[in-house]
Amino acid sequence: MMPDTLPQTAPEAAADKDERQLVMDVRGLSKRYRMTSAVTRTDKDGNTHKEQYYQALKDVSFKVWSGDRVGIMGHNGAGKSTLLKILSRVLNPSDGEAFIYGRATSLLEVGTGFNPKMSGRQNVYLNAALHGLTRKEIDQRMDEIVAFSEIGRFIEEPVETYSTGMRARLGFSVAAHLDPDILMLDEVLSVGDAAFQKKCLQRMDEITGHDRTLLFVSHSTGAIRRFCDRCIWIDHGEVVMDDDVMTVTEAYEAQMMNVAATYQAPEKSEPAKDEKKSSGKSGKPDTASVLEAEVDGPVAELVTARVLDDAGQIARSVKIDTPCAIEIAFDVLQADMRVEPALHVKNEIGDLMFVVAFTDGDYPGAINKPGRYKSRARIPANLLNEGLHYVSVVMVTADPLTRHQSVDNAVSFSVYEPQGDDLARARGRYSRNFPGGLRPRLDWSTERES
Repeated sequence: MMPDTLPQTAPEAAADKDERQLVMDVRGLSKRYRMTSAVTRTDKDGNTHKEQYYQALKDVSFKVWSGDRVGIMGHNGAGKSTLLKILSRVLNPSDGEAFIYGRATSLLEVGTGFNPKMSGRQNVYLNAALHGLTRKEIDQRMDEIVAFSEIGRFIEEPVETYSTGMRARLGFSVAAHLDPDILMLDEVLSVGDAAFQKKCLQRMDEITGHDRTLLFVSHSTGAIRRFCDRCIWIDHGEVVMDDDVMTVTEAYEAQMMNVAATYQAPEKSEPAKDEKKSSGKSGKPDTASVLEAEVDGPVAELVTARVLDDAGQIARSVKIDTPCAIEIAFDVLQADMRVEPALHVKNEIGDLMFVVAFTDGDYPGAINKPGRYKSRARIPANLLNEGLHYVSVVMVTADPLTRHQSVDNAVSFSVYEPQGDDLARARGRYSRNFPGGLRPRLDWSTERES
């Protein structure tokens, strides 16, 4: 059952959270699909057939309040889009119910709800009417919808002649100009050119800035962090976590992407006597120019590593416009070996972005005395690009280059970009994902010469 408003008799209808109105109440939603499989069944006539029920959603429940920006995330096939289609009344649930209070509009995918034989203008009237707008209300908004979509004279042409980008622009324009109380979007910002994406972001800010509610489906933690303040993580059709956006996205990255902001060296067992001689060779070199340590016993060992935010707290996620640091503790076990740590930073697909050498002015000749040391390498703000970053720690002697120990992917963290002043964050007016592993903000100075 999916009425337009909450029943007046429902206790939640009068409830509020921080004086805000309850706008969505989802109770035990489930969705099953019957699929052909290896399970063989025999009907009453003796005919055999194969069938199986695929559980796309299982007992999903949550509440949404006016002004919430809720991200729904999970891997492909987790059930995110199925949930949004049920809330948009495109699909019926197998079990459960969802109550929607106020006007809700959705954009599930490019061109959803468009009649390809009708013109763009006719589709605007049709979609707006289905959402309860009168002809007069549509007429008042038509010019703004057409101007926002940037399709110009093609508004009079059949939608089947539109490109994918044109359908996306018109679809978002219609959805965003219906003055919805609840706007539901399914990965729509991945389509369209950079300038139009910028307009979409601004329009989303306008909509959600007046106690409007946003449900945004994505598998991108960066997008969820940028647009949402709350996140629901769905996995195999079930709600895994429902909390503030940073708590959920960091837990998602830790479990699904092996993101770990801390490292602790494993406990060492005492080697057998005949193994002690060979234990000094600590790792194979990447190239022929890297030598193994030809010494008796280990030279240096990493003990701990941590990713720290600007306040010195352990952080799995770092804002793009704030500095962070990689802190390591390590033991130098032999004298006069000129030990120094180095950092190798890779992106989420394993490409090496840069190497950080040891340049501590207090140790101009590297580290020669045995002992435990703690070093911190500061990464400036507005240097790294958005996404996941993996840091390997290597203990070396620089010349000749000798590798004593290498801990691959010792720590990892994600860099995200919240909404704000894009010119102050090196984004400028470019709204798409930046290529490359770095996105430095450089100081520009421009003068007109003619």
